[in-house]
Amino acid sequence: MKANNLYKLLIGAVAALMLLASGTGTAMAAAAGTSANTTISNSATINYKVATIDQAAVSSNTATFKVDRKVDFTVVTDESAIVSVTPGSSGNVLKFTVDNTGNDTFDFDLAAVDLNGASAKFGGTDNINASATAVYVDANSNDTYDSGTDTATSIDDLAAGSNVTVFIVGSFATGLTNNDIASYYLRATAKDSSGSALTDDSSSADVTGTVQNVLATDDGPAPTDGNLDAIDSDYADYKVNTATITVTKSSTVISDPVNGTTNPKAIPGAVIEYTLTISNSAGTATATNITLSDSLNTEIATNGYLAFNTQYDATSGKGIKIGHPDYSSGAETEYTNADDGAEFGGVSADWNITGTNVVTVSGVTLDASESATVKFRVTVQ
Repeated sequence: MKANNLYKLLIGAVAALMLLASGTGTAMAAAAGTSANTTISNSATINYKVATIDQAAVSSNTATFKVDRKVDFTVVTDESAIVSVTPGSSGNVLKFTVDNTGNDTFDFDLAAVDLNGASAKFGGTDNINASATAVYVDANSNDTYDSGTDTATSIDDLAAGSNVTVFIVGSFATGLTNNDIASYYLRATAKDSSGSALTDDSSSADVTGTVQNVLATDDGPAPTDGNLDAIDSDYADYKVNTATITVTKSSTVISDPVNGTTNPKAIPGAVIEYTLTISNSAGTATATNITLSDSLNTEIATNGYLAFNTQYDATSGKGIKIGHPDYSSGAETEYTNADDGAEFGGVSADWNITGTNVVTVSGVTLDASESATVKFRVTVQ
């Protein structure tokens, strides 16, 4: 047999073997490739004739090598937009997927790392941190954080071609400002299946029969996450969504015993009207169950400067006037001085009941850009 024909036969045999192999492991090969530590052994056989007579086949030695370990995986956030949080809340979740695209089973250490003042993923700038964060692995594969069920803080034995959902869970203090942003990286570091660090053998000579590591992850955004290492990362954002409530208080002289209602002055016997304006800023969350307390106890009981007018206008026993968006389009309405439950539009008011010499108003709800007013009158002593 001529050498050229023998070569063609060998090439054909190798091609046939490759086709057979491709028909038995396509999904795994596409996901992660041949498994690390797989031993591949093969030899060649030569058949030939002498004077048209077949001779005994000649076999080559067996060439053997082990498939090395490709350390490759991705961390990708599952969030497509910023996650809104309320000050004082806990259990706020940022969701990520860790996908093992390498060719061996790996463990992963996980960490939540704050962005520290850089540009947020979905717009704006990181300017706060959560009061506490933790990282948990999805235990039941339902892609939803379940407190008490999802308790593992690292990934154990993630097989090649497999993925798992990971949650950053954050808590936020009260007192935060609307539109504050807290961004966090999920940083994952691959370890071998025993939890040991993976060293990179890329710059070392190939050692036949020994499984060596090739670190192949792409460069990620988190600090210390470089190119071709055992680390990958992605990030997502929390954004504070809260009401921005302000209250202002002003006083107007209504009348005095000398001038009446013409240019009155705040002399003894004068009637003074207090106006309190409660406002919620534009673009904020709805504020519910707003309660206002205005104590006059020092002015009345301690110093004797003022007396509360139990009759605001024409009706005896009604000394408080309130206007808020959830009743009569904000028209001002007189309230009794007694605490007789939620009155007009769910708002209640009282004088000297909830607190001594205190005007108390509760149950006000304000959407963004809405305001409420509370008015009452006193007489200068």
